[in-house]
Amino acid sequence: MRLRQVALDAAAAGLFVFPVKAGSKIPAFHGETQCRGRGPCAGGHQGWEQRATRDPAQIRRWWSHTSSRWNVGVACGPSGLVVIDLDTRTEPLPEWDGATTGREVLDQLAAQHGEILPDTYSTVTPTDGEHLYYRMPEGLALRNTHGGHGHSLGPLIDTRAGGGFVVGAGSIRPEGAYLVAEHGQIAELPAWLATLLTPPPPRPRRTTPLVLSAKDANALMAKILREETDHVTRAPQGQRQFTLLTAARVLGQWVGGGELDADNAYAVLLDAATAHIGVAGFTRAEAERTVTRGMSFGMRAPRTVTRGRSAGNDTGEE
Repeated sequence: MRLRQVALDAAAAGLFVFPVKAGSKIPAFHGETQCRGRGPCAGGHQGWEQRATRDPAQIRRWWSHTSSRWNVGVACGPSGLVVIDLDTRTEPLPEWDGATTGREVLDQLAAQHGEILPDTYSTVTPTDGEHLYYRMPEGLALRNTHGGHGHSLGPLIDTRAGGGFVVGAGSIRPEGAYLVAEHGQIAELPAWLATLLTPPPPRPRRTTPLVLSAKDANALMAKILREETDHVTRAPQGQRQFTLLTAARVLGQWVGGGELDADNAYAVLLDAATAHIGVAGFTRAEAERTVTRGMSFGMRAPRTVTRGRSAGNDTGEE
């Protein structure tokens, strides 16, 4: 019954768990193609992500005597987790200074951004990989990434978030056991990693352009500046960095479209962030990096306003 207790302990820590086949990392539930629409699937197929739970009674039923050897799966999305999965390889990566592990790549990435990875709960896998657990920042909905593809962090680094799971510590495979490497609290995903993992905003669809008089366009830009800086100033502790990052993305889109001056947008965001500098370790340097990254990100999807004649003004004069 050891693995049942592992599952109960994980649930008590706030994680949503489900059974994984003994000695493997394959969910114990049937897949959608094998679903007969019975039991918990009577109203539609329910996969491991939908059935993952923190309910002790359900966990005890799953890890009964006959299935006591099931491994423990941790559903990242329901648990509010982003897990960074660091792999290993034999051949060095020349573009990453000969790195052979995801840990080396991640450390180099952090150094490139002038960051230090925060301590967080982590595990080691039977194949000498690592799983670094982070809390998903509020308001963010990241999905899985695969090393070296799309918006991943780099080679040998996968991430598990919405739609993904990891096998929890205490589980066993033929190669060995999953073990806790770092005890302690699960840290929040740093903003710089959240930025790298967030896909760029979709390009705006071709629609009828927003046509405003110069006066109204300027008023709109002033309103956007006020609203975004107000969001930053009022952000509660624990959400301040993500709120600042989001505001910087929004203003970055208008900067990219030539509607806002980049230096002014940067200055007003940094001024709004001063309310948080010095509180719970939040520094000016951290604020500056967050604004820079957010604005650069937003500028990839520029937004513009077409300036035309105001309603009822046939001469076009303001």
